[in-house]
Amino acid sequence: MKIFDWIKKKKEPQKPTEEISSTVTENNTTDTENNTITQQNEIQQNDIQQKTEENSQPNQQQNKAKQQEHDAAIRLYSCRKNTDIIPSVFEKAFSEEYKKLDFVNNAEFVLTLKDDTFLKIRIITNKKETTTQAYGMANFFSKSPIKNQVLKENILQQMKLFNCIISIQFTLNSDEKRTNNMIKNIYSSAKALTAFVLVPTMEVFHYDGRLLIDTQGQSAFDTFHPIASADFLEKELKPTEADIARKKKSIEVLKSKKIPYLEELRSAVFDAETSLQIKEVIIKRLIATYATAIQAEIYLSGKYDNPEQKMKEQIALLDEKYHILNSFSSKEKEFIDHPPIKETKIFNSYAWRYECCAIFLWALSLLELKEPNQICEAVELGNVIWNHNFDSISKVAKLRSKEEILALQDLTLRYNWACVDARINNKTIDALDFGVIYERHYALNWLLKVDGVTDWDAVTTTT
Repeated sequence: MKIFDWIKKKKEPQKPTEEISSTVTENNTTDTENNTITQQNEIQQNDIQQKTEENSQPNQQQNKAKQQEHDAAIRLYSCRKNTDIIPSVFEKAFSEEYKKLDFVNNAEFVLTLKDDTFLKIRIITNKKETTTQAYGMANFFSKSPIKNQVLKENILQQMKLFNCIISIQFTLNSDEKRTNNMIKNIYSSAKALTAFVLVPTMEVFHYDGRLLIDTQGQSAFDTFHPIASADFLEKELKPTEADIARKKKSIEVLKSKKIPYLEELRSAVFDAETSLQIKEVIIKRLIATYATAIQAEIYLSGKYDNPEQKMKEQIALLDEKYHILNSFSSKEKEFIDHPPIKETKIFNSYAWRYECCAIFLWALSLLELKEPNQICEAVELGNVIWNHNFDSISKVAKLRSKEEILALQDLTLRYNWACVDARINNKTIDALDFGVIYERHYALNWLLKVDGVTDWDAVTTTT
């Protein structure tokens, strides 16, 4: 099932609203103002009505113009408590397409795109409203004729866990490339938020684009287990003495450097609930990240008449040493294969990835980190990477202990909180370079699989 198929379908309106409403009645809850199923069916009905009216118009030119644009609506369903990151997630996903972000209120914001269309996004966390919709969805899809009953029950259980709904309204037109980019960016946002996607044709998709369930009993899954963002579930584990001591030591460092801190800021992860990436995986990630930073530097430097050819040579050399062609994330592969020549902002963001490489080399005991207000030296990174291949670097690398990496992650989490707080209040912190801290935080969260995330593109740096 392709994730864009729902756009092309011309289904007759279905009737889930009545079934969902009956479930609401049985559960003694009232229908909400923005019931997702009702809203999406209204969109379908209005679309069909509009097409009928257009076909009756004698002026074919006018019909064509009306069909150029139409409204669309998608909803994301997630299990999370921290909704503060949602605007920044969309901002990042649409970084190449948007002009500005405006907040309507704490629960609504608007992304203005470069073509002067809008994404209107509303975050719904009211318990009564989300419970009504979550259980209504589960009741509706309980009628789906999936043969695998274990799979079906787990999917329904997932739906009942939803406590955060993100309503997205936007405009589609006849530009297929724009449409594909729009939907891909929405799925990218869903992935970052561990959210599931409900489309107007009453199909629910996993954030990786695979069909989870539809009304015909279809699913791309053979097995499925309910999931939730780590911030949704109260930590069953209590911090150990080591966890408490780690936080205390971090705060002592902050105090000594006169860096603001939040005493109540909890650790992102405890010792007992985390595991490190293995050495071989870290090396592959190191080289893939390094390649993207090299490409950014080559294009930004202006030193090369043919930067594309120069980069091909660099990739060939790195692949000969480290066999990295299959190590790139999807976003990295897009960046490497199709350099966004006119988008300096994107090149700049990848140039900062040298700081992630520094963390990886530090974790492998091959480099000592500079102070958190100092940018790493790309030459130092290169001296290690270019003088090894995969086998030789694997032999000399010694992965630091989990406790040592946890200690740096906890301190960097608190550094990043101070950076975010300073940006909000238009301040600076001499002891910290905001860019360095962000990249270190990103790499450390990946190393420790914070929130269970192992996909490089899906890492978050929530504070």
